[in-house]
Amino acid sequence: MSIFRTYELNCPACNTPVRFDLVMSVSADRRPDLREAILDGSFQRKVCPACATAFRPEPEFTYIDFARGQYIFVYPVDKRPAWQEWEAKAAAIFDSTLGKNATKEAVALGKKVDPRVVFGWPALIEKILARQAGIDDRTLEVAKILVMQNSDESPVPGQMELRLVGDEDGDLVFAWVHALDRTVGDAMRVPRSLIAEIETQPTAWKGVRDDVSEGLVVDFQRAMLTA
Repeated sequence: MSIFRTYELNCPACNTPVRFDLVMSVSADRRPDLREAILDGSFQRKVCPACATAFRPEPEFTYIDFARGQYIFVYPVDKRPAWQEWEAKAAAIFDSTLGKNATKEAVALGKKVDPRVVFGWPALIEKILARQAGIDDRTLEVAKILVMQNSDESPVPGQMELRLVGDEDGDLVFAWVHALDRTVGDAMRVPRSLIAEIETQPTAWKGVRDDVSEGLVVDFQRAMLTA
């Protein structure tokens, strides 16, 4: 079930109160339209009636897609510096509802999903796109490290993040994305074969893969997440 609650938020440009139905939980299985709205950037975005500024609040909800095996705890970017604390909270919630401390029926359901924690809209969109493209997000993080090592543009991690933003003609499309949802720099097209290359050499990449995928925050930038 997708759950919303009504709040008034001030427009960041003119401070006018704007009523929002803020999402608490998205069920992509029942509401595929919400999944599409997340991907196209229209979800939770409103236009201020006073100054016509379009804005949306930072996300804080759970994204659930049992058909695709995703259970994602989504938190605002400003909580990233305390990512370990929020990861632990998310893990406790998952354990009590679908994990080791849940009922037998719930545990069976929980085994069908991969729990994850992300911070901000770009990180959520990346997880959805990766699963849609059939890419293991752990392999994706290794690929992003390789892309960054061979890129001339390397902004400060934590304020700008390297994210998968698309899949075009068989190529993966990466871009440096501002932490508060603004794409910066030119997009980089990377052959999809990079993913296959990493997956066919599991021993060579095991150490890096293990480092980026320990816990629920599967993100090579997690140790560099700063405000």
